[in-house]
Amino acid sequence: MHRRPKILHTMTWLAPGGGADRNVYLSMKDMRKDYEIHLAVGRQIERDDLLKLHGVAAHICPYLDRKIRPWRDFRALLWFMRLIRRERFDLVHTHESKASLLGRLAARLVGCKHIIYGLHGVVFNDPVNRIKRQFYIALEKMTIWACDLIIAVGRDTIRHYHRENIGRSIPHQVVYSGIDVTEFERRLNNVKKDAFRCDTGIPDDAPVLVNIGRFSSAKAQHYTIEAFARLQCPGARLLLVGEGPERVACERLCAELGIVDRVIFAGFLQDITPAYAIASVHVLSSLREGLSGVAVEASLARVPTVSFEVEGIREIVTHGHSGFVVPQGDIEAMVRYLEKLIGDSQMCHTFGERASQHAIARWDHRVMVQKLDTIYRQRLKI
Repeated sequence: MHRRPKILHTMTWLAPGGGADRNVYLSMKDMRKDYEIHLAVGRQIERDDLLKLHGVAAHICPYLDRKIRPWRDFRALLWFMRLIRRERFDLVHTHESKASLLGRLAARLVGCKHIIYGLHGVVFNDPVNRIKRQFYIALEKMTIWACDLIIAVGRDTIRHYHRENIGRSIPHQVVYSGIDVTEFERRLNNVKKDAFRCDTGIPDDAPVLVNIGRFSSAKAQHYTIEAFARLQCPGARLLLVGEGPERVACERLCAELGIVDRVIFAGFLQDITPAYAIASVHVLSSLREGLSGVAVEASLARVPTVSFEVEGIREIVTHGHSGFVVPQGDIEAMVRYLEKLIGDSQMCHTFGERASQHAIARWDHRVMVQKLDTIYRQRLKI
């Protein structure tokens, strides 16, 4: 193959701070010299850095969005088929639920030889009713055949699929979503902590609990708020970073619990390293993850995590060694471990150091890119 192989990545939407977005961005940025990279994405675009990446051809599907709309979804499928047939991609690597489903079906229907399903999470583990969950499982079972390799972001993610008898016969590999560790540490070291505390109204000596993520039913920030309200540490502050549909409900909950003056809603931050820089403990109350990027970032920042049991968390946090993991919904256990860390600065420091060492060894984006490059070359036989 004398020309550069043509690779298509498909995504449903571009979200601020999305883990899948970062994964695709870093892989495209580092692999564009060796491959002709294309990105196909739906019309919901809340960040444009992926579209502006030099050397990457972007294609926007006008029919693709996150909601299930049969007629528009069918038109999106036809759009993908036309794109893949016209461009003659050597390999299609799909990401995110709907773009993955439509992308892999379209690629198979037009005869693409190499189709990779990038599995970034367990969609049927979303906090939805039983009927909707079974519908998602059925969709995955009916369409998983269209790929010939699954790349999962964590071991736990693929285990959930196999547990539901989805994709067991399809080869799979685990490639952890990378972070530009060097850049992250550079930004972390340049943070002006005093200025950020001043901007957010957090006293210099206040312990800070941080929760970072889109306000949604899956991220379930209300559990973090409820746990914080029960803490026997009146000087502590809770810093919530992000935007989303559940933010108003969370603000209302803070008012009901009488903790408005101790909770800071920082909104979406273009650079979230200041939040990690002043944090004592990272709190993760998500009900569904693929593999939590914010828990990895907190680890890199030497901030221990207290988390609900959720997909992938035990690949990041070792309970009682670098953080704590509690059953989903167990607010009392979460409060107990938060108070343990806040009350013991030496334990907090030791856990943070251990978390950082583990994260650097496993989540450096150069490792991710190298593994993806090896997989692509093996599939394409180049």
